[in-house]
Amino acid sequence: MVWAMMSYRGLSELHIIPRGQTVTVEYYVEEVLKQTASSAMERTTQNGPPTSVKLLPRMSEAIFQQDGAPAHNAARTQEWCRGNLPGFWKKGVWPGNSPDLSPIENLWAIVQDELDKMGPVTNETALVRNLQKAWSSISAETLNNLMCGMPERMRECVRLGGGCIGK
Repeated sequence: MVWAMMSYRGLSELHIIPRGQTVTVEYYVEEVLKQTASSAMERTTQNGPPTSVKLLPRMSEAIFQQDGAPAHNAARTQEWCRGNLPGFWKKGVWPGNSPDLSPIENLWAIVQDELDKMGPVTNETALVRNLQKAWSSISAETLNNLMCGMPERMRECVRLGGGCIGK
């Protein structure tokens, strides 16, 4: 399992969840949010590849959205996020299963396409290496396009009465 965050101009590092690790509330807050997310949000570099630049000019502009995973919705997670993430959307604000409206889900599809181009792997080490390579190949233009396409995706979802938009 893999966790990451994105903005219109940058990416966090990938957080590879070790095989056999259950994503408990404690693991999610201590290992994912406090380490990977915080590290990405503390960057100051303005120029460079998406995996090294500051995610947003002002973090106060950020929206931190999560899906409905139990570790995301737990009281401890919600409390930590409220206190540490500007623009945090609390449990229930965003539909828990809305891949059409989640830019990172579209980004994962792009990463999967890159992995498919690399061909099959025979072990976990090779998979992680290819995943890191695919993640590092994501351009700022791709991120910007994914985010700028959101208003149209939302309009289409409303037009379809909340149905899947199939893009």
